[in-house]
Amino acid sequence: MAAPPMTVLLDSDVLIDILRRHPAAEAWLKRDSEVEVAVHGVVAMEIISGSTNKDDLRRNQAFLSRFTIAWPTPTEFEQAYLLLGEYHLATGINIPDCLIAATALNRGWQLFTFNLKHYRHIAGLQVNVPYTR
Repeated sequence: MAAPPMTVLLDSDVLIDILRRHPAAEAWLKRDSEVEVAVHGVVAMEIISGSTNKDDLRRNQAFLSRFTIAWPTPTEFEQAYLLLGEYHLATGINIPDCLIAATALNRGWQLFTFNLKHYRHIAGLQVNVPYTR
């Protein structure tokens, strides 16, 4: 029996590069069809909130439909609260980033981001830079 595909979580900076059709981002996304790509619900909402009109909103919704949306569980909200208390003053990490980190940690997913400042200090979190900008 084959193992389920590995799931990776994209941060907003990577997702925006894909949305803007950045060649390195598109190439990275296509590289491994065995990986399931998820977008955190907070990141999806950031994309939607960047919509400037109804056509842009529809394009953004269609773009997001390509991905699994990962909504945080109550346990992940609690873990995000603990991460915020532990890391906010030292690193400046904010509520959305704590929710993203908690979801990745709880599910054992790798997080792909360029925001190493906020995430690299979190014990156990697998943080990766996906490509060279």
